[in-house]
Amino acid sequence: MDLFPYIPLPIRDKNNNIVQIFKPMVVVRLCFKHKLSPYPFSCLLDSGSDMNLFPSCFAQNIGIKLEDGEEIKIRGIGDIEIKAYRHKVQLYLDKKHFETTIDFSNYQQFALLGRNGFFNHFNQVIFKEKEKIVELH
Repeated sequence: MDLFPYIPLPIRDKNNNIVQIFKPMVVVRLCFKHKLSPYPFSCLLDSGSDMNLFPSCFAQNIGIKLEDGEEIKIRGIGDIEIKAYRHKVQLYLDKKHFETTIDFSNYQQFALLGRNGFFNHFNQVIFKEKEKIVELH
Protein backbone atom coordinates (compact mmCIF):
# COMPACT_ATOMS: atom_id res chain seq x y z
CA MET A 1 0.00 0.00 0.00
CA ASP A 2 1.21 3.48 -0.88
CA LEU A 3 -0.14 6.64 0.75
CA PHE A 4 -0.16 10.00 -0.97
CA PRO A 5 -1.24 13.21 0.79
CA TYR A 6 -3.51 15.58 -1.09
CA ILE A 7 -1.66 18.63 -2.40
CA PRO A 8 -2.94 22.12 -1.54
CA LEU A 9 -3.46 24.37 -4.57
CA PRO A 10 -4.26 28.08 -4.43
CA ILE A 11 -7.49 29.25 -6.10
CA ARG A 12 -9.56 32.40 -6.01
CA ASP A 13 -12.94 32.20 -4.29
CA LYS A 14 -16.07 34.12 -5.33
CA ASN A 15 -14.81 37.19 -3.41
CA ASN A 16 -11.47 37.07 -5.28
CA ASN A 17 -9.60 35.91 -2.15
CA ILE A 18 -6.88 33.31 -2.54
CA VAL A 19 -7.75 30.11 -0.67
CA GLN A 20 -6.34 26.59 -0.69
CA ILE A 21 -8.16 23.60 -2.08
CA PHE A 22 -6.71 20.13 -1.52
CA LYS A 23 -6.47 17.79 -4.52
CA PRO A 24 -5.66 14.05 -4.74
CA MET A 25 -2.42 14.11 -6.70
CA VAL A 26 0.64 11.98 -7.25
CA VAL A 27 4.06 12.80 -8.66
CA VAL A 28 5.15 10.70 -11.64
CA ARG A 29 7.76 10.51 -14.37
CA LEU A 30 7.29 9.20 -17.90
CA CYS A 31 9.65 7.20 -20.07
CA PHE A 32 9.47 6.65 -23.84
CA LYS A 33 12.03 4.55 -25.74
CA HIS A 34 14.43 4.70 -22.76
CA LYS A 35 14.17 8.49 -22.44
CA LEU A 36 13.01 9.43 -18.95
CA SER A 37 11.29 12.77 -18.38
CA PRO A 38 13.87 15.26 -17.10
CA TYR A 39 11.73 16.15 -14.10
CA PRO A 40 8.83 14.70 -12.08
CA PHE A 41 5.40 16.31 -12.29
CA SER A 42 2.12 16.27 -10.40
CA CYS A 43 -0.97 14.57 -11.81
CA LEU A 44 -4.54 14.75 -10.61
CA LEU A 45 -6.17 11.40 -9.80
CA ASP A 46 -9.47 11.75 -11.65
CA SER A 47 -12.00 8.98 -10.98
CA GLY A 48 -14.31 10.59 -13.54
CA SER A 49 -11.77 10.32 -16.34
CA ASP A 50 -11.93 7.23 -18.53
CA MET A 51 -8.32 7.53 -19.70
CA ASN A 52 -5.08 9.34 -18.87
CA LEU A 53 -4.97 12.78 -20.47
CA PHE A 54 -1.84 14.96 -20.44
CA PRO A 55 -0.71 18.22 -22.02
CA SER A 56 1.21 17.68 -25.26
CA CYS A 57 4.36 19.35 -23.87
CA PHE A 58 4.85 16.30 -21.61
CA ALA A 59 5.12 14.11 -24.72
CA GLN A 60 7.57 16.47 -26.38
CA ASN A 61 9.82 16.43 -23.28
CA ILE A 62 10.49 12.70 -23.73
CA GLY A 63 10.85 12.70 -27.50
CA ILE A 64 7.35 11.66 -28.56
CA LYS A 65 6.22 13.01 -31.93
CA LEU A 66 2.65 13.84 -31.10
CA GLU A 67 1.09 13.14 -34.50
CA ASP A 68 2.73 9.68 -34.68
CA GLY A 69 0.15 8.44 -32.17
CA GLU A 70 -3.40 7.34 -32.83
CA GLU A 71 -5.55 10.45 -33.28
CA ILE A 72 -8.64 10.35 -31.08
CA LYS A 73 -11.45 12.68 -30.08
CA ILE A 74 -12.18 13.14 -26.39
CA ARG A 75 -15.45 14.49 -25.03
CA GLY A 76 -15.48 16.04 -21.60
CA ILE A 77 -17.51 18.26 -19.35
CA GLY A 78 -20.06 20.27 -21.28
CA ASP A 79 -19.72 17.81 -24.19
CA ILE A 80 -16.67 19.73 -25.42
CA GLU A 81 -14.54 17.73 -27.83
CA ILE A 82 -10.75 17.96 -28.12
CA LYS A 83 -8.24 16.17 -30.33
CA ALA A 84 -5.55 14.05 -28.70
CA TYR A 85 -2.93 11.50 -29.71
CA ARG A 86 -2.58 8.17 -27.89
CA HIS A 87 0.89 6.81 -27.06
CA LYS A 88 2.27 3.93 -24.99
CA VAL A 89 4.75 4.98 -22.31
CA GLN A 90 6.23 3.74 -19.06
CA LEU A 91 4.88 5.54 -16.00
CA TYR A 92 7.00 5.71 -12.83
CA LEU A 93 5.35 6.27 -9.46
CA ASP A 94 7.73 5.91 -6.51
CA LYS A 95 9.07 2.32 -6.72
CA LYS A 96 6.30 1.11 -9.05
CA HIS A 97 6.37 1.42 -12.82
CA PHE A 98 4.19 0.04 -15.60
CA GLU A 99 3.37 0.45 -19.26
CA THR A 100 0.28 2.49 -19.97
CA THR A 101 -1.34 4.60 -22.63
CA ILE A 102 -1.67 8.35 -22.37
CA ASP A 103 -3.68 10.66 -24.57
CA PHE A 104 -1.68 13.85 -25.19
CA SER A 105 -3.43 17.01 -26.33
CA ASN A 106 -2.51 20.59 -27.19
CA TYR A 107 -5.82 21.56 -25.56
CA GLN A 108 -5.16 19.96 -22.16
CA GLN A 109 -3.48 22.06 -19.48
CA PHE A 110 -3.24 19.64 -16.55
CA ALA A 111 -2.18 15.98 -16.27
CA LEU A 112 -5.08 13.66 -15.41
CA LEU A 113 -4.72 10.01 -14.41
CA GLY A 114 -7.88 8.04 -15.14
CA ARG A 115 -9.51 4.69 -14.56
CA ASN A 116 -8.11 2.95 -17.67
CA GLY A 117 -4.37 3.35 -17.73
CA PHE A 118 -3.81 4.18 -14.09
CA PHE A 119 -6.50 3.06 -11.60
CA ASN A 120 -6.68 -0.36 -13.27
CA HIS A 121 -3.03 -1.01 -12.30
CA PHE A 122 -4.08 -1.18 -8.64
CA ASN A 123 -6.44 -3.47 -6.73
CA GLN A 124 -7.90 -0.52 -4.84
CA VAL A 125 -7.75 3.25 -5.02
CA ILE A 126 -9.17 4.79 -1.85
CA PHE A 127 -9.83 8.50 -1.47
CA LYS A 128 -9.86 9.49 2.21
CA GLU A 129 -11.35 12.96 2.02
CA LYS A 130 -11.31 13.78 5.75
CA GLU A 131 -7.67 12.73 6.07
CA LYS A 132 -6.78 14.24 2.68
CA ILE A 133 -4.94 11.07 1.65
CA VAL A 134 -5.26 8.66 -1.26
CA GLU A 135 -4.30 5.01 -0.81
CA LEU A 136 -3.11 2.88 -3.72
CA HIS A 137 -3.20 -0.88 -3.10
